[in-house]
Formats: sequence, C-alpha cells, structure tokens
Amino acid sequence: MDFSKVTSRAKAQALVARGELVKIRFVPERFGGPGDRENTGYVPPDALFALDFAHDRISGLIEIEGAISLVVDLDYRGKSIVPSRIVYIAKDKSEGSIELVVDIW
Repeated sequence: MDFSKVTSRAKAQALVARGELVKIRFVPERFGGPGDRENTGYVPPDALFALDFAHDRISGLIEIEGAISLVVDLDYRGKSIVPSRIVYIAKDKSEGSIELVVDIW
C-alpha cells in the first residue's frame, strides 16, 4: 500500500479508524519510550510483526549486555508522515552494535 498521501496526523487518524494504520511508539514503552508526539507515529498493522521481532532482538541484547544506547532512524517518502523504513541501532557497553532495519511500506 502507498502511504505517500498521508501527510498529516488527521489523515493518519482517519486510517487508524479504518484499521489501515496503527499508532506506535518509535522507541517502545518497554525501552522507556515516552508517549509524546515526537515518539509517536503510524504504521500499517502488518508491520507490527517485524517491529516486534526487532524489539525482541534489542531486548535480547539488553539481557546479555546490560545497558545499551538505542538510536532510531526514520526514513520517509515524500511528505508522508508514515515512515517507509525504521532503523534501530543498538550499541552495547563494549561498543558492539547491531542494526535492525524494518521496511514498513
């Protein structure tokens, strides 16, 4: 599906009401991500599986390595507010890192 015409939160909310998008936190609550506007976005429901997988991998790194730093990089197409790709870069205490790329649309 092409979300390039979703250029406002109002348009995204209309698609949420129709079940075509879901509201997420880019940094999940389980990692301390706030529920503020900057950390809130929209993705199609079928992206949730891949996002959960990425979050589980990051959780595994936290369990093994302890504290980590997490960077979330969002890619967009055109003026859309629905990210086309979310990249998680998790760094552990020993400066090792993993990069998880989730293609959204």
